[in-house]
Amino acid sequence: MTSFTRPIFPFVVGCSRSGTTLLRAFLDAHPLLAVPSESHFALAPDSRTVRRALRREPWFALWGIEAPDLRGLGGADAVRALFAAYASAHGKPRYADKTPHYVSHLPALADRFPEARCVHVVRDGRDVALSLLEVPWGPDDVEGAALHWRRRVLEGRDSGLGAERYREVRYEALVVDPEPELRALAAWLELPYDPTMLERRPLAVPYPEHHRRLALAPTPGLRDWRRDMSAADAARFEAVAGDALAELGYRSATCTPAPGDMPAAAYASCSLS
Repeated sequence: MTSFTRPIFPFVVGCSRSGTTLLRAFLDAHPLLAVPSESHFALAPDSRTVRRALRREPWFALWGIEAPDLRGLGGADAVRALFAAYASAHGKPRYADKTPHYVSHLPALADRFPEARCVHVVRDGRDVALSLLEVPWGPDDVEGAALHWRRRVLEGRDSGLGAERYREVRYEALVVDPEPELRALAAWLELPYDPTMLERRPLAVPYPEHHRRLALAPTPGLRDWRRDMSAADAARFEAVAGDALAELGYRSATCTPAPGDMPAAAYASCSLS
């Protein structure tokens, strides 16, 4: 328990198309934790602003609940009340948030919610770029995707939160062998590990046409920049975000992994020069 009276409030964040929805599915399958669709209102300054956001925010409709009476509550307590109502509707005592763009606001989240712990999902930016270029809200070119990924990833890493409140989860490790990643994450969130976390259920998601792979078992290589990105585009990406790739340990396009290497091992074994 955090702050003596409140359970830990996990926030799953990261650059869009990095695997935050996959992690949401794993966490939501836990019998004690409910994770609704994206919120976009956690930093609203007061309950009136939260109520206004619910009226104009189409994403809240995906929660499938009626908002409780929030009048008289402060902004943070109004947010807690909404999440608690969602968790109660699903018969669960705890809740978490999955809103990727909060990666740009981690200090504000940590200040507003003393019980918050931030889980940053990180994925190779070149795979993220390939995905971003396919969706209608993504950048228009590789350079734009590289800049977007670099900014989001570094904002999360530079948030200044200590190890007790900030944790990174690598997408590549999560899809290669999810159980040890989920065991470690559950312990950090003060949840008992439960094998049902591996039995993901259908989720209400925005833009379901862009989440079709969510129904598949986690599979490495469904998207692989080494196979799917041209050498010219890989070079353009690295020209913009090569420093962030290096900081995160992702290999350069000029590095060739040993045959049979799994992605995480390949990144670690290659020179980034």
